[in-house]
Amino acid sequence: MATGALSAYAGRDEIRHSGDAVWRSEAFLAYALFVGFVLLPTDVYFYVFHGDWFLFYVVNTKSAPWVWGLLTVLLLLGVAFLGFRLGAALCRASRDDAARRITIAAVLFGLAVWPLAWERLSVVGSHRQFTRDYGLVPFFASPAFYSGLTMLIIAGVSFAWVVFRIDRRTRDNTV
Repeated sequence: MATGALSAYAGRDEIRHSGDAVWRSEAFLAYALFVGFVLLPTDVYFYVFHGDWFLFYVVNTKSAPWVWGLLTVLLLLGVAFLGFRLGAALCRASRDDAARRITIAAVLFGLAVWPLAWERLSVVGSHRQFTRDYGLVPFFASPAFYSGLTMLIIAGVSFAWVVFRIDRRTRDNTV
C-alpha cells in the first residue's frame, strides 16, 4: 500500500495534469514494473521457500499450496495497485498531504506487525513444526533472515530509484 501511494505521489504532476486514466500514466507503468520485477518475485520466493512462516503459521500451506500461493499473489497485487489508485486519487484532488499520510500510516502498520507477531515470526519452520514445537530454527539464524535482509536491501534501493525516476521524469515533462 505504501509503495503504491508513494509512487503516485512521486508522479503527482503527471497524474494531476493528465486527463488519461491513471493506469496509462508513466508513473503507473514504472510502479507496475517495480511490482512485477521486485515485489512479486519476493512474495513468491517467501511463499515457496518459507510459506508457513510467511503466512504466520495461520494456515498449513501443504493442505492446498496453489490456493494459498494464488491468494498471496492476488493480495499483493490488489493492495499494491489499490495503494497507487488511492494515492493517485488524492493527488488528482490536490490532497498531496493525505497521500503522504497514507504512505506513513501504511509503513507504520507494516512495521507494527513485527513486534505484534514476534512470537510467531521469531522461529522458522513448517506449520507442523510450529504447532508441535519441534525442529524450529531461530529467525536470525535461518535462511529466511538472510534472504529477507538481501531482498529488503534490493527492494529498498530499487524502490528509491523508481520513486526518484518517476519524480524526475514527471517534473521534467510537465515543465
